[in-house]
Amino acid sequence: MKYAAAGAALLLLVIAAFAAAAAVLTSSAGPSGSACLYAATSSLPERDPAAALSDLASLDREQQDNAALIIQTAQHLGLPARAAVIAVAVAMQESRLRNLPYGHLDSLGLFQQRPSQGWGTPEQILTPSHAARRFYDRLVTVPRWERLPLTKAAQAVQRSAFPDAYAAWEPLAQRTVDLLAGACVPPISGEQVAAVIAYAYAQLGKPYVWGAEGPHAFDCSGLTMRAYQAAGISIPRVAADQWRHGPPIPPGQEQPGDLAFFNPQPDGPGHVGIVIGNGQMIHAPNRRETVKIGPYHRGDLVGFTRPVLRQARSR
Repeated sequence: MKYAAAGAALLLLVIAAFAAAAAVLTSSAGPSGSACLYAATSSLPERDPAAALSDLASLDREQQDNAALIIQTAQHLGLPARAAVIAVAVAMQESRLRNLPYGHLDSLGLFQQRPSQGWGTPEQILTPSHAARRFYDRLVTVPRWERLPLTKAAQAVQRSAFPDAYAAWEPLAQRTVDLLAGACVPPISGEQVAAVIAYAYAQLGKPYVWGAEGPHAFDCSGLTMRAYQAAGISIPRVAADQWRHGPPIPPGQEQPGDLAFFNPQPDGPGHVGIVIGNGQMIHAPNRRETVKIGPYHRGDLVGFTRPVLRQARSR
């Protein structure tokens, strides 16, 4: 109970701070009409910001707008960043990110989709938001698409005569998504942020047990998964998959409720905590410590993500 009074006061500050942050994040309208800041160039999640900015500068405004729309569509569907990387790479290969009113046979649009193959009417295919959504609708039906090489995932959707050509676009697509995704990520509602942090506060002092998901003990990703479930948001179970699930947030733009990741491993980060503000997080560190509050500005920080609510998709 010693944390109760401080926790209640902090939650009020969290909600107020989040409301102010949301006002900033939604102050500009993005290319698809959704609220979105375009590109946060001062601090990027990319390992080489100069290369990412150079890549973006190589695209004209039409191409940038179409890339941002493809990324936003994935976010609005609750898909991980990997889906956007695949889609952007495909559009780069098929149309150079242009909404082409022509193509081979009856192919049209960003992804060169064909009315004769069930992608929609010509008018629908030439509507970029429809084309992107239809691409994702088919992508998510591919078994284990998240773990396939980009060429195989793309080919399962596109049935291209030149499937290996998609590979050449993966680095540029990845950097474009890294650059734009954090700036276009929709905020989580204040009520959901409060629910995430309230759940995490209630677990302070509970023991760390590897593989535990509560209610009496937790490991790091078990705690974050349960906290987001308390807010009605489903995220994967382990830290590495949680890292791939949410759109990245540029360092310095993290907000209460975001996830902070640490301890880089070959398959992804090995540790995760929940940002609560003022450089602090709640996390389950290791078996020698209990669930606690601690700083997230440390040497093994990998980055931040903001899980978003998955929206139902019709098949």
